[in-house]
Amino acid sequence: LEAYKRMPKKDIVLFPHRVAPEKQPEIFRDLKDSLPQYEFVIAQEKQLTKNEYHNLLGEAKLIFSANLQETLGISWYEGAIVDTIPMVPDRLSYKEMGIEEFKYPSTWTKSMDSYQQHKNLIIEKIVDYMDNYEKHLLPLKHQTKNLSKEFFSADNLYATINKGLNGKD
Repeated sequence: LEAYKRMPKKDIVLFPHRVAPEKQPEIFRDLKDSLPQYEFVIAQEKQLTKNEYHNLLGEAKLIFSANLQETLGISWYEGAIVDTIPMVPDRLSYKEMGIEEFKYPSTWTKSMDSYQQHKNLIIEKIVDYMDNYEKHLLPLKHQTKNLSKEFFSADNLYATINKGLNGKD
């Protein structure tokens, strides 16, 4: 993804997930209606090649998630690699993988009703990320480094294998 890392950023908020009920795309669509100053894009609603998707990922300032189900979170990791800010709920795999800077309270999007109650807080957070993008880059580098080292690396696996091979169990 290195080729997409230094792309000029646009005021794009990206939904990189499957369009499925557990991903709550209706929340994303409602935010789009509330924040017309930004472009909201649901990647799966476009017929994108892999290169076109990565270009979109590289141009976006923000990835938004309201997921109720997530197994690993590859898309937000890829986004972080190309300096796209993740905004994720403090639940699922995000709970242990995300740093505080990029998580929001899980209750804000636990349901559509809960979202409606917390909508103004979510909007405030999106506006901060989008309008103050540069100030979030240093924590984003920390986030990417943490994900790369702790969750998307085979170093611990290799160390365990090497211990076994060397008789150090």
